[in-house]
Amino acid sequence: MLGSSGDVRGGKRLSDLELYERGVKERLVHLQQEVAQAAARSGRTSDAVRIVGVSKYIDLAQTEILAKVGLSDLGENRWQVAQPKVEAKLPVTWHFIGPLQTNKARKVVQHFGLIHTLDRIELARVLCAEATAQGRIVKALMQVNIAREPQQSGVDPNRVEALLEEISTLGQLQVVGFMMIGTQGAGEALLRRQFSWLRELRDGVAQRCGLPLTELSMGMSNDFALAIEEGATLVRIGRRLVLENC
Repeated sequence: MLGSSGDVRGGKRLSDLELYERGVKERLVHLQQEVAQAAARSGRTSDAVRIVGVSKYIDLAQTEILAKVGLSDLGENRWQVAQPKVEAKLPVTWHFIGPLQTNKARKVVQHFGLIHTLDRIELARVLCAEATAQGRIVKALMQVNIAREPQQSGVDPNRVEALLEEISTLGQLQVVGFMMIGTQGAGEALLRRQFSWLRELRDGVAQRCGLPLTELSMGMSNDFALAIEEGATLVRIGRRLVLENC
């Protein structure tokens, strides 16, 4: 919930949403500058990296402000929370960034432009069936458990090519890259290694399998600059962008 407003501009007290919009604009400018700097360090321009604003923390009115200030990619991790936002028909591409249960596949295929968390053949088959029924192509990223952590979701790196081979028979499902979550609490050196491992895995698999795996979704509020330096094309930014005092 937004707190009460207390700022006065030109004799007019700003509403909570006006204050929120001003804060988001300021944070977005700073974030875009940092993204551009990190991209330059990797030999790329800022348009090679998309910011996915994670809106799971905020309500519909605040989410509408994210679209208003120019964010064209928004991410949610639960259908129940996402539903009123995606049904508002905002001018954005929606990214599903959380664990996906097969019983939510129909709605996710219908409303989301990219699924970041494909991690098993059973889910791939359901997504393909739903895409076929809806007459559309569904695009997804394979979530890779690059650190092989037992508590982490994702495909073991040694299983990636075999799973891609199975998925290749599913005509309505396109895997366009990989996604990962860095080890929580890890230092900069370990995170950088993990990001580079995923990039190297992607490059090797793309070459061996002849697949256009163009996307790397890696990096969040605390580590996105490292991820961009190591090749991220999508960074998932939540608290740093959408919440105040973060």
